[in-house]
Amino acid sequence: MTAAENAAIPDLDQLFSDLAHPNPYIQTQAFTAMAQHWQQEAMPRLIALLDQPDVSLRRASVRGLGAFGEVAMQPIADCFRSSEDGTVRASCVKAYAQLASNYPGLPFSAAAMEVLQAGLADPSPVVAVASVMALGQVGEQAVSLLLEVSRGDNPAQAVAAVNALAEINDPSVEEGFDALLALDDLDDYVRETLASAVLRVKDLKARQPA
Repeated sequence: MTAAENAAIPDLDQLFSDLAHPNPYIQTQAFTAMAQHWQQEAMPRLIALLDQPDVSLRRASVRGLGAFGEVAMQPIADCFRSSEDGTVRASCVKAYAQLASNYPGLPFSAAAMEVLQAGLADPSPVVAVASVMALGQVGEQAVSLLLEVSRGDNPAQAVAAVNALAEINDPSVEEGFDALLALDDLDDYVRETLASAVLRVKDLKARQPA
């Protein structure tokens, strides 16, 4: 690396200072530069900020982790597994949702999927709901797990799972919805949501190029 190239690399401490800036654009510039120049150094510091009482900084850290791609999957999983703080675990799950949103089609590791599955049964309702939302962002890889949640005994989670599935363009979603509608003991609210979701899936299918 030339002296000029080295001089162009932003200072990591300054980037973390910018991450705490109230302007979301400046925050985005900061964590984008971290992901580009300081992956190994920045990631542990971002994860350490997930227990921040400052909600804005915690959210910026979640967004930041979502910029790192595949290399962030294991550190986030390790953080989730080691934390007894529901806020931290929820932040880990939300970071996975950011990853899936920023990198469509990125295969999620076994460790990441295990975390999201564990999150569904988390004692914190925030973690449990966030896990459903994250799985919806993961997409096709999460269809079977979301269908399982849709059949579960938690109506709120099942409704969230149905709504998440309705946004995933995969043939198995329509098949899964048909199987759910055939269940006699399906919760009435879930069934009502499912009927609406079926129409959304058919509409999504109709808008696909021939």
